[in-house]
Amino acid sequence: MQEFSKLNYQPNMNFDHMAESMRKGMEERAGYANVMFKRLIEEIQEFESVLKPDEEIGAYLASFAGGLCLHIESIKYRDPYYIVLSGATDQGQKARLVQHVTQTSILFVPVKVTLEENREARRFGFNISGSED
Repeated sequence: MQEFSKLNYQPNMNFDHMAESMRKGMEERAGYANVMFKRLIEEIQEFESVLKPDEEIGAYLASFAGGLCLHIESIKYRDPYYIVLSGATDQGQKARLVQHVTQTSILFVPVKVTLEENREARRFGFNISGSED
């Protein structure tokens, strides 16, 4: 019994770690929105790394016929399965897309910031809010 105490055996701590690992694995396999959100952020960062100083990220939403260009202002998620994109169209109309993670297809495009907008191009051009509870 003395050897056991030398190891500082903590069964609850080991169980908690195992349970957390299992939960994360299940979320990744099930395609939870928080996992998709993290992957989208990684893709956005990579895309923005090659933009010119007067460009920011825009997105064509492949799920709309003819394509809709959304100037993304915020991205959120609602677990387990929804991604929420908010922004404005090319015509300046406010728009919000709530999409199931299995239907998310986004084409990132560089969008020029015009002189009339009187601002600099945004990097990571929008609010990253995470969970929308």
